[in-house]
Amino acid sequence: MLFSEAFQLMVERLRKPVTTEYELFQIGWRLAYSGKFDNLPMSRVPKTWDKARLNSAIKILRRKRVIVEDHDFKSGVWRIVQATSAGTAEEVCCLSDPFCYVSHLSAMQRYGLTNRSPHSLHLTTPSRPIWSGLRDEQFEKHYADYPYLDRLKLLHYSPNDIVRGQRVIIHVSSSPAAPILDRTTNGRIASIGRTFLDMISEPHLCGGMPHVVDAWTNHANAWIDQIIPEIDKSSHKLTKVRAGYLISERLGLSDHRVEAWKNFSQRGGSQKLDPEKPYSKLFSETWKISINVQDSDDD
Repeated sequence: MLFSEAFQLMVERLRKPVTTEYELFQIGWRLAYSGKFDNLPMSRVPKTWDKARLNSAIKILRRKRVIVEDHDFKSGVWRIVQATSAGTAEEVCCLSDPFCYVSHLSAMQRYGLTNRSPHSLHLTTPSRPIWSGLRDEQFEKHYADYPYLDRLKLLHYSPNDIVRGQRVIIHVSSSPAAPILDRTTNGRIASIGRTFLDMISEPHLCGGMPHVVDAWTNHANAWIDQIIPEIDKSSHKLTKVRAGYLISERLGLSDHRVEAWKNFSQRGGSQKLDPEKPYSKLFSETWKISINVQDSDDD
């Protein structure tokens, strides 16, 4: 079998709606190194594999209509023509950025924590220094068992504002979650515990604090074993105070870890349950926090 034929078959076997320049480079690189396809020798195997070879291979795949440019991304992402579907916005974004994940109001909707249907898909990706560090770790893992041929580093393939007809909002985090992988959809999502943490640390991205308080009141009790450890890991004192108030005074639950969060409570004008609203005289003496949240208008 010719190298070019093997390369094409490998791409068609991906069973994904999209592939990236980085993934295509890896496919060719492994084939060139091994010289075999399905344990059978190939002919016309390139002696080196570099960006120029990749570009030539991509031109052939495009000419044969194996892949086409995906216009929902700025560059570097390709639709696989034989794929059974074009993929959802969540799936193709997570395939193009291996470190992003569904978060905030979109994660709440996935977990059934909100009666709202977000018009936009909320995704979180690590800040650039963290993203680059994760990229370098993955880079070394991918190439660990191969010789030092020319290599291509994983790039940041950025989506447009609209992906698969859906608006996508990307949040950049300096303390990203360790997301859960859904192997059936190629997507990733923040854990349920992290989602509850994000609700009280960034309520403006989760429907507003009144909606967050409703979600905690109605659902947190069922997930408390996942919520408390996630809050406990947080470095934000006010987040722990807000969670402590909701768990102890709204839900009426007691836990020694929650009791320890009282050490972070302190008086001050910024000590508010809702960071977006004015300070209220309604006050929790235990948690030293202004309860400045009115009931949500949600059903």
